[in-house]
Amino acid sequence: MDVSLPADPYHPPASSSALVNGSGWQHLTAPRPTDWERAGQLADDWDFAQDILDPDERSWLRRDGGRVFITLQFPVKGGDADADSWEQRPLGVILQGPRITTVLARELAPLSPFFGQMEHLSSPPESVEILAAILKILAQSYEDALHELNAAIHDNEQQLDWTQSNGDFFTLLEISKSLTRFEVALVGNIATAFKISRLPEIRDDLPATRQIDTALLELQVAHERARVYAGTSTSMMDAYAGMVQNNINHGLKVVTVLAMIFYVPSLLATLYGVNTTLPF
Repeated sequence: MDVSLPADPYHPPASSSALVNGSGWQHLTAPRPTDWERAGQLADDWDFAQDILDPDERSWLRRDGGRVFITLQFPVKGGDADADSWEQRPLGVILQGPRITTVLARELAPLSPFFGQMEHLSSPPESVEILAAILKILAQSYEDALHELNAAIHDNEQQLDWTQSNGDFFTLLEISKSLTRFEVALVGNIATAFKISRLPEIRDDLPATRQIDTALLELQVAHERARVYAGTSTSMMDAYAGMVQNNINHGLKVVTVLAMIFYVPSLLATLYGVNTTLPF
């Protein structure tokens, strides 16, 4: 097969890798055109790989003949400099009968143990079972991320009680932004998971159907938790902003009273400093 593919505009060739376990599952990380060709993918589908290499790609599902293209957004924690910041990174899945291909721009921590286990299995599960397991990991990854963000909210609340520094307010703002991103990403993931649960390939496998339905329910619960936590963080920011404003007003009152007290002797000193006749 002679396939000519364009160069990858998102990642350099040195970052790519491919894993094929000789069965119906294969995994590509930051694939280059040569990796895409070696994995037996069509040149017309290279746009899908480029979509996965885009960190802002949203969740969606598209059927093209006998193939189903899926993207899901996984939560990814920010770097050490911004530990309370979370983002989303896409996972691409190509489902074609008994064959399934997963595509990542870079390795994701929630999926690494599962892919490592799959690599050493002599007889991996069916493609629909792998997809159901991925959805289960997706739901669990959001649950873990929301647990960490909720703990960060409580820690930040205690810190604000003591310091009320600008840094603590910015940390709370970053947490609120992460929760908002979670809400948006979970809406797309829930819609995509619902479409997956209605695929004929899935409905024919009862255990996979049950697992996907469970994952869909957990994603809905995670979305509700993200919405509640986002509202909590926003309310905290408004409450502490009001407290700071009250403290400022109290300080201005004290300054105003002191200014009035010192105004009288200052006025007398000014009047008696004028070169004119005054009593005493």
